[in-house]
Formats: sequence, C-alpha cells, structure tokens
Amino acid sequence: MMAHVKTIAIASDDQHLAARLCEALERLDASVTVLPREAALRPERLSDAALLIADAGHDSREIVAASERRAASDEPLPLLLVVEHDAVPGLRLPVGVPADFVVRDAAASEVAARARLLLWPGEEAAGSEIVRIGDLTLNLATYQAHIAGQPVEFTYLEYALFAFLVTHPNRVYSRDALLKRVWGHDYFGGARTVDVHVRRVRSKLGPELAARLETVRNVGYLWRS
Repeated sequence: MMAHVKTIAIASDDQHLAARLCEALERLDASVTVLPREAALRPERLSDAALLIADAGHDSREIVAASERRAASDEPLPLLLVVEHDAVPGLRLPVGVPADFVVRDAAASEVAARARLLLWPGEEAAGSEIVRIGDLTLNLATYQAHIAGQPVEFTYLEYALFAFLVTHPNRVYSRDALLKRVWGHDYFGGARTVDVHVRRVRSKLGPELAARLETVRNVGYLWRS
C-alpha cells in the first residue's frame, strides 16, 4: 500500500484552513505538507508534489496562470483550488491541468473526495467500496454518503465513525476503542467526543437508520445490520 502514497502540498497562510484541510486528508494514502500561499505562485518548485491545494481566496487568476505556465514547460501539477463563495461565478480552471475546486467551507468529505479523484483518476471506487443499506449508500473511496439519492453532509470524523461502525456490524465497540480506531492513537480527547459525534450522526440519518446505531449501556456502540 505504501507505494500508493503521494504527496499533497497545501499552499495557504491561513492556519485554520490548513488545519481543516489536513484533517480532511488524513485518511488518504498521502503525506501532506503545508506551505505559504506564495508557493502556489511558483508550482514549478513543487517537484515532489502530486497535488497542489491552493488557497485562492476571492481571486484565483494568479494561481491559475502559474499552474498553466508550469504545464507549458513541465509536467502539469494537479490543482485543487479553495475559493470563497463570491469567486465561484467568475472562476476559471486552468487549461491543460487536471483541476477542480471547493468552496472554503466545504465539508471534509467533499475535500477528500475531490483530492482523491485528482490523485488517483480512474480509481474512484471498486465494487467492494460501495456499501448499500436500504436507501443509504456509502462510498468508502470518496468519503460520500447518500440517503435516497440525497447527499448527507457529514463532517469528516462523523463520516469516519459511521463508516467504521457500518463496516463492522453487530459488534460492540467501547468509546476508547472507537477513539483509537477513528481518531487515532495520538488523540488525547475524552471519550465524550464519541458520544457527541454519534448524536450528530444520528441526527443526520433519520429515525429508521438512526435506530440501527445502538447504544450499549456502560459499554459503547454498535451498528445493527
């Protein structure tokens, strides 16, 4: 699997945005480097990157032009622009460069999905990566969930928690176990975090599906298949 790992460069001076993007990307087989926004204007220097995620703010023209200049003289570097809502109507993606965009407050699942499509085109989802339960569809490759064809706006960690339980049905997991499996061994928050995320997941599923995410008193949670 390690041969699949690629490098993502995030170019942003906004530490809060960079942290959100890193969190969204942490389950991809990719290493992430955070650089000053200025790096997006000199993509020819990003020789080790397989994807550039650039904070374009209200005006992406300079970054798009720099991306096209690199493509004209070197291998194009796939580009994911992060833009403000007011920039979308006039947005132009670069010519000759694999590119996409997200708005600044896009859900983590959307950021991860668009990054994955740019990093590994043609590997969007194998059949085993699609989970269907009634009207619910989970795409484990693109981190997306739909109920009756409508997208469910999970945060990244809500999705990760839900997907873990769904893919390990009929087994009870303690809060500590879920923290380790979903949040990681280096997470030092309290077990109450799991309760909060379970509550949020249930609120987005609707009563029928939410009832299958069961609380086992004094133990933890399970997904009933």
